[in-house]
Amino acid sequence: MQETRFRAMGTDCHVLVASAFGPLEPDLLTLATMRVELLEKSWSRFLPLSELSQLNAHAGAGPMSVSDHLERLILRMHEAWVLTEGLFDPTVLTSMTRLGYDADFAEVIARTGRSIADADVLPSPGMSGVHVDTGQRTVTLPTGVGIDPGAIGKGLAADIVADELIEAGATAALVNLGGDIAIRGELDEPWVIGVVDERLPAGDADRTREVMAFPEGTDAAGIATSTTLKRRWAQGRRHHVIDPRTGMVAETDLVQVTVMTREAWWAEVLATAALLHSDPYAWLARQDVSALLIDPVRVTRIDTRLPRHGELTTQGATRG
Repeated sequence: MQETRFRAMGTDCHVLVASAFGPLEPDLLTLATMRVELLEKSWSRFLPLSELSQLNAHAGAGPMSVSDHLERLILRMHEAWVLTEGLFDPTVLTSMTRLGYDADFAEVIARTGRSIADADVLPSPGMSGVHVDTGQRTVTLPTGVGIDPGAIGKGLAADIVADELIEAGATAALVNLGGDIAIRGELDEPWVIGVVDERLPAGDADRTREVMAFPEGTDAAGIATSTTLKRRWAQGRRHHVIDPRTGMVAETDLVQVTVMTREAWWAEVLATAALLHSDPYAWLARQDVSALLIDPVRVTRIDTRLPRHGELTTQGATRG
């Protein structure tokens, strides 16, 4: 097995591949890097010439032809919006930018923050008016609607790249895009995945914890974490989880949710929506997934599909 690390999509990326033909692995790693970079050029809202930026600029002007991958992204967004009853809503873009997250995050946190009260935000319009014509491969955005891929794009990209690596000859692949992880194929020993407890300070020896070892025979999995403790700006008063019902930063008792299911895009959607749900514990238990929910003092596990490996223990936390 070989690996590569690089920066893309505003985050750290890590790809591992194994193949029956060892000399093929460097070419597979190059393929993965190129595909992630190409998807970023298509989906980034921070690149003025990206396909997504052009689509957002085209809102209200009728159908726009799109690539198959952007079409797939919009279709997944619409599916997620329906299945979460609007808790996952990629049309939070206007609120996100008005709250100050209108550039790459490194630039955002370098600014002098304004008070949250200064931001003029409204509830998100939702995906009901977004139309995808799969026959013509066009997308139509209503006037005033903009799409933010932040809570699904890295997960879907990880899924796409992991699938393509298997199609290209890998026997096993792991694609980690900033914590959105897609796993495909099987190893001689099970994959073991850890999760960082964002409540603990950087450098804490217990911060990264073993969460699970996938059972033998697992050939596909997706893992994603959503947290209000990272990507904070305006002196820590704002974070990137937006409640579409208000347009403001989410007020939630949870600080972090990790979801483990079959695809990374769906894991990311569920983790984000759980932070906004009135009863995330019962709701996630009904989704046939495994999850780790963290509030300021407690860790709760939901295991309905994928077994955990070891125990999660933290000072000040209980195990559930």
